[in-house]
Amino acid sequence: MKKLLILCSLFLLVRQADAQTKYYLSPVKIDDKVTVSLPQERVKNDTLGQQTISAHGSYGSMLVIRAVNAKSKAVKNESGLDDVFESYTKNLQKSLPNSEIINSHDTVIGKLKARDFILQVDSGSGVQSRHFNLVYTKNVTYTFEYLYDEYRKDMAAGEAKAFFSSIKVSDDLTTASQYITVAPGFFTPLIKIIMGALILAIIIGVIVLVRRKPEFG
Repeated sequence: MKKLLILCSLFLLVRQADAQTKYYLSPVKIDDKVTVSLPQERVKNDTLGQQTISAHGSYGSMLVIRAVNAKSKAVKNESGLDDVFESYTKNLQKSLPNSEIINSHDTVIGKLKARDFILQVDSGSGVQSRHFNLVYTKNVTYTFEYLYDEYRKDMAAGEAKAFFSSIKVSDDLTTASQYITVAPGFFTPLIKIIMGALILAIIIGVIVLVRRKPEFG
């Protein structure tokens, strides 16, 4: 009987650990290009070109925003994309008093460049942290946010990682989907044609020289 109780206890511990690892997240299609995993119970809203999906996890809250970009001056290059990220973070910080941006850095999601950062807000009743992954494309901006109380940081870490690592983007979304000027590879079609023509000219030149070489007899 004692052995049976021990086995049951071990089984329950394994099940609990497995549940905590998966965090009850399942894939959700944001659109034809992007998916992310969220808890089963979630709330979806669509208003004026902006779609939001919110859900409560075990240790924090998750929010996904899909916003259609206004028709304005296009982002020309990677430097312009960095300006978009900086503008977003600055405006977000300005909208919330007593807030601070920490650990802001570039990351990669699929083939896209993204911005990862944490916004910490002290409302007087404790510090809250809002962890963001910001993905910008020419047509749509995707915002992924995980909100948690700072004192629960260690407990929330696994759930946050499961949420952000579940973001998947279509293979046809590349840096060309983010800004206009994309540095081409060295061997572009034009360069290949020029190199082929040079090689052919060298071969013809060698043949002509060989044929014109005087014979000594």
